[in-house]
Amino acid sequence: MKTRWTRWLVRAVALLTLTATAAATVVDALNGWPSGGLNALYGVAAAVFILVGWLVVERASGNPVGLLLLTFGSLFAAYLVIDIFLRLRPEAPQAVAGALFISTLDAPMFIVIALILIVFPDGRLPSPRWRPVVALAVLATVFVVAGTLFDARPLRLFPRYVSPVGIPGVPADALVLLSYIIMATLLALGAIAVVVRWRRGDSVEREQIKWVIAAAIVLLVAEVLNILTFDPAHISAPFVILATVAIALVPLAIGIAILRYRLYEIDRLISRTIGYAIVTGILGATFVVTIVGVQALLASFTQSQTIAVAASTLVAFALFQPLRRRVQRAVDHRFDRRRYDGDRTASAFAERLRDEISVDALATELRTTIAASVKPSAQALWLRRATR
Repeated sequence: MKTRWTRWLVRAVALLTLTATAAATVVDALNGWPSGGLNALYGVAAAVFILVGWLVVERASGNPVGLLLLTFGSLFAAYLVIDIFLRLRPEAPQAVAGALFISTLDAPMFIVIALILIVFPDGRLPSPRWRPVVALAVLATVFVVAGTLFDARPLRLFPRYVSPVGIPGVPADALVLLSYIIMATLLALGAIAVVVRWRRGDSVEREQIKWVIAAAIVLLVAEVLNILTFDPAHISAPFVILATVAIALVPLAIGIAILRYRLYEIDRLISRTIGYAIVTGILGATFVVTIVGVQALLASFTQSQTIAVAASTLVAFALFQPLRRRVQRAVDHRFDRRRYDGDRTASAFAERLRDEISVDALATELRTTIAASVKPSAQALWLRRATR
């Protein structure tokens, strides 16, 4: 009964937050996108967190990672709804409460991410010695709420608002700083927990961790590019969109890892990504060098760049397939050993059987190859009788 009511509560929260996020996006659009469309992108990311958390709760109800993902998505959605409300109705009586709520969200949201890393993928702490992290998470949340709520000064994010329960003399800055120190500590502990699980885990757990690490690397690269190129006048620039998509990849990776849907595809994805990145870099450098070289050679005959560009394009086109095969083979050897070893086994098997005509020898070779490759607990070979 408790599980059933819990699931219905989760469904209600998920549907409510999804509806609120969609409604806020529509309102933002009808009012000319005061957020520049950024809230719509964040709304999609929040929806992915909510949907994946909901799915994990439904399919793996004993794993708290689903509830943590749903919590993060709900907080994200609440931020978007309140932000749009403050942009459109800054003088409303509820605006102060909304501004206070948004001002306290940073630390709790990062704390939720830290807790996800600590209990991922099985939903349990790495060991009983990790139990104090829950108390630290609660303590950091209390500190940031108290430091914001009882601060008598204007809010940092919304200077036009002042907390109605502010108390002069309260060490608000110290409380908020302490909460952020605890938050950073929890994030570091989350990274340590992932390393600990990797070292202790079996092959399945390591594949699960690979998904999250891959998504985290993509997010880190996207955020760095976003920060380096961010322009407040163009908040819908390509790198902003890329960073938002990268945020949504994290819950997707967690969902795939926990539900084990195409779990072992991660090695192939990593191998292909690295392979194409290397090929793209080599071809790009070749393209530039060829253009410069051809232009230097033909400078005394023509001033047009058309010939140089055409020659560079043809060179890059001719190099693509052979270069891709060689690079991918080398990358698979390091990052996708299953496919690499499988290709080698299949090639060796075909080579041995090329001139074999004995059925008994073929059957023996097939059984030996299967036993060495997949190590089944039992195997049987069925041969169709020849019919006259």
